[in-house]
Amino acid sequence: MAIQIQTDTAPRAGGAGAAREAPPLEASGGFRAWYAVVFLTVGASLSTVDRQVLALMIGPVRRDLAISDSEMGLLGGLAFTLLYTAFTFPAAWVADQRSRRMVITGGMLLWSAMTATCGLTHRFITLFLARMGVGLGEAALGPAAYSMMSDLFPRRTLPSAIGLFSAAPFIGVGAANILGGQVVQHFENAPAVTLPLLGVVKSWQIMFLALGLPGVALAVLGRLTLREPARRGRFAGDGHVPLTARQIAGFLAGRRAFLGLMFTAYVALAIQGWGLFFWVVEFLVRERGMARGQAGLIYGLMAVSLGLAGSIVSGRVASRLLKRGASDTLMRLVLYSVLALMPLAIVMPLAPRAWQVLALLTPITFLMGWPGGLGTTALQFVVPNELKGRIVALYLLVVNFISLTLGPLLGGVISDRLFAGRSLGGSLALTAAVDYPLAAICLALCLKPFRAAIEKAAAWETP
Repeated sequence: MAIQIQTDTAPRAGGAGAAREAPPLEASGGFRAWYAVVFLTVGASLSTVDRQVLALMIGPVRRDLAISDSEMGLLGGLAFTLLYTAFTFPAAWVADQRSRRMVITGGMLLWSAMTATCGLTHRFITLFLARMGVGLGEAALGPAAYSMMSDLFPRRTLPSAIGLFSAAPFIGVGAANILGGQVVQHFENAPAVTLPLLGVVKSWQIMFLALGLPGVALAVLGRLTLREPARRGRFAGDGHVPLTARQIAGFLAGRRAFLGLMFTAYVALAIQGWGLFFWVVEFLVRERGMARGQAGLIYGLMAVSLGLAGSIVSGRVASRLLKRGASDTLMRLVLYSVLALMPLAIVMPLAPRAWQVLALLTPITFLMGWPGGLGTTALQFVVPNELKGRIVALYLLVVNFISLTLGPLLGGVISDRLFAGRSLGGSLALTAAVDYPLAAICLALCLKPFRAAIEKAAAWETP
């Protein structure tokens, strides 16, 4: 039996909560829509800082907790991804049914509190548990944010909006490197700091305590200023009736080739990306002789400027090409960026001097900004509203769990086991030689099924 679609899902007059909530926003792409994107980008950037700042403190944390590179890889990856993975899908289900604004701001409060808790730990196991709490809070953001943006913007401008949001990892990594490296280096060289009730605190503990505060303020701001958009592109029937398990299974089965190939490609890309983010400063310090503060500052500025530029440029290019009617534009642009990345990423860690490494990191960081926004925009193009949060959650569950677990961990394990702790550069080059070719093959194969998924979506998706 054919399933019909309705694209106008504005709330009915007199519905529950009508007296308490402002009318939902329509997909205008106007000021309030762009305000929401900027807010979500700031929130996602802050979440990346809270997640990634540990990479700036590998040396001090290893020293103070007496742990190995492999254990640092566990703190940077598995500790975060355990609860992040377990709660991403439940958070997405709530976002598909209830207020996405409340899901987002509640998650901000939780991950900020757990980031501060990391600063209270003194052992590997307690820091591991606190990092799990950070992941639990951050599980709420992605699915709700992408679903909200898809209802705030028409299709022709959605790539630009999601492109800005997808720059958040680079903004966050950049901010963590710029501020974190300087702060940690300052407190490493300063006399011991003693705080009331806490006693003597280490440099890395101060960082975690300080990072917990901005997220609380941002959550309060979001609760006061964000508006919930009207949901568009639903299956027929009452907008509050969820899809059945049979409908969801049928949808996924009909797009299994595209989703399987795309997810595999993005797993490979994300493993390499998060591995680079976690280890590159330590690599520059340990193997290319740079000071921690200097390495953090330089790479931080590169990540903010070049990563942001890559994300924005890719969104703008995609928006222009979409107006010309090329249906596979998004995934084709991802493929081109990966083919350009491949040789650069393999050669970069083998360059013998710091300035050569940084010169190669310049185009690498710019090109790494392309795939994220293009891929998640592609998902929004082929998924009905009732599934947007959960499909993004599935994407984040598969891609982020594997990549955030293995990216930092593989760098440490390969360094420890294969190079006896003496070549982080060799580790980064080896993973690049595997990850980028695998991603390129999967992306090339997924172009045809992506075009087919776009054609199926044309029956219900609002342009």
